[in-house]
Amino acid sequence: MKKLTENQIQQIQQATEDILDRTGVEVQHPGLLAIAAKAGARIDDASSTVRIPPQLLRELIEQVPSQYTIAGSGEAQWTVGGGDQYCLAIVTDPWIVDYDSGEPRKPCLEDVRRHTQIAQRLDQVAAISLMDYPVSDFPGPDSNLRAMEEYLLNHDKHLQVMATSRESLDRWFRIGRILLRGGELKGSRLMTVAVAVRSPLTLTGLNAELLLSACERDLPVVPTICPMAGTTAPYSKAGTLLLGNVEIVFMAALTQMISPGNPYLYAFGPSRTDMRNGGDMYYTLDKVLWKIASVQLGKAYRIPTAAECGGTMTTRYDLQSGAEGMLFMLAAQQSGADLLAGIGSCGNAMAMSGEMMLVHTAWLEAARFLTAGIDTDTHLSVENILRTGPGGHYMEDELTIDLLRSDEFFNSELFDYGDLHEGQSSMLERAHQKAEEMVAGFECPHPGDVQEELRRFFRDECGG
Repeated sequence: MKKLTENQIQQIQQATEDILDRTGVEVQHPGLLAIAAKAGARIDDASSTVRIPPQLLRELIEQVPSQYTIAGSGEAQWTVGGGDQYCLAIVTDPWIVDYDSGEPRKPCLEDVRRHTQIAQRLDQVAAISLMDYPVSDFPGPDSNLRAMEEYLLNHDKHLQVMATSRESLDRWFRIGRILLRGGELKGSRLMTVAVAVRSPLTLTGLNAELLLSACERDLPVVPTICPMAGTTAPYSKAGTLLLGNVEIVFMAALTQMISPGNPYLYAFGPSRTDMRNGGDMYYTLDKVLWKIASVQLGKAYRIPTAAECGGTMTTRYDLQSGAEGMLFMLAAQQSGADLLAGIGSCGNAMAMSGEMMLVHTAWLEAARFLTAGIDTDTHLSVENILRTGPGGHYMEDELTIDLLRSDEFFNSELFDYGDLHEGQSSMLERAHQKAEEMVAGFECPHPGDVQEELRRFFRDECGG
């Protein structure tokens, strides 16, 4: 897959500086405008536009940490940008792909519970996010809270917070203090806060408030940058990539104006508009090229990077789904992104399933195997071939014995290598069986007092 050249990276960086210097970004928050002005940005009070001179922009971007640590509420910690690659799992979406029927349906509380438990069991997963979305079996205003309670009681990994209001973010902060047993949230790195930019080039007052609140607590910030080619971005792959980079880099600079050294993750979620009907096409193959290029840009700025992994346009488990998902996973893994986001997502980013979470991790292992290539330094086997000679066999060769149970060749419990005559099971069937095993006998990872505090918190939030 073709990557950006060094000249192309420099071209995009230069264009980004020109746009932020000449056009800038609208920031709908007087307090943040004042902070930007104090930092040296040029403010147009009439349009609430922030323009950043190139030299100032470079100085601010240099303040972004090249790596940072995130934590769960237990003892686990992960270094983002330190060379290891971790995953972010989602546990609910507007639609769940039902295993028995194969059809999409609305999520229920059991889906949240089951998917969170699977994510907790997956070693590849460092962070878990919950969409602020109701469950069908608990209608009413408290439905989202029921889902949140179930999500929190079934994992102790890092929280990826996607707050949709200041009240929601404040609730997350209060929950954080419960998980920390009254400890200080600031500096804990318990959660990463997502802050959206409204493409093109607009930061709303609400999202400015979310950014300020995250920086106040030294919490990592991940921008939600989702320009749509043809409507909110230029109708070209390069133009959408450039607009996204402008918005991501601006948010990185703004974060450093507020709190120098605050952790920041370079993340990009573009899509293209279906010009036939105006629909949003999120997981098309264009995404593969955007993933590779955006990680290259993030690394050029020496900022930790994220890339969406897996992902399909359909909710079917079929040939198209497999081809799209494996291509996306290979591109994301091979890009070297520090965090692979969206384990479990399918259906044009509107659906997910527990089985897909496991399929994605199997694809990830396949991608890692393919990226590793063939090692000719340690296992070229010259002496083995000389010793065995013509007409011999390697059944009892020392190398065979040494590597028989190693990872020399690709193996996955989800891939079917069964004999045709002995019966075979599909990847979906194997993923379902594995999911059932993972949730059987699952126990809450939190201490008893934290469990009780969480339950009390949600009883109070739901009015008893």
